[in-house]
Amino acid sequence: MNEAKCDKASRRHNIITALGITVFEFLILVGIADAGTSPNVLQSSNAWVHKGDELLSSAKFNEALAAYDKAIEINPKNEDAWLHKAAHLLSSEKYNEALEAYDKVI
Repeated sequence: MNEAKCDKASRRHNIITALGITVFEFLILVGIADAGTSPNVLQSSNAWVHKGDELLSSAKFNEALAAYDKAIEINPKNEDAWLHKAAHLLSSEKYNEALEAYDKVI
């Protein structure tokens, strides 16, 4: 990583620390850009996918599914949201719902 990127990463870390916010909250504030989708829509949708992943890793399964659904509500074209939702449904043995979610990506 070059010096400019290190400085930028360091500044972001300092902001997160100073504000006392989580990385998830920071992503919502800063945003993530993607071609063909409004940066605000994508930022919010991706942030909800990330939140769903955090909840899933904490064994908060219903909350994780709700976070993936929120990501999809914000941006129905978010393939990551559909894939993460489908994988969660599959592991929960909700096969028909998982297939429906996988179909949205294909």
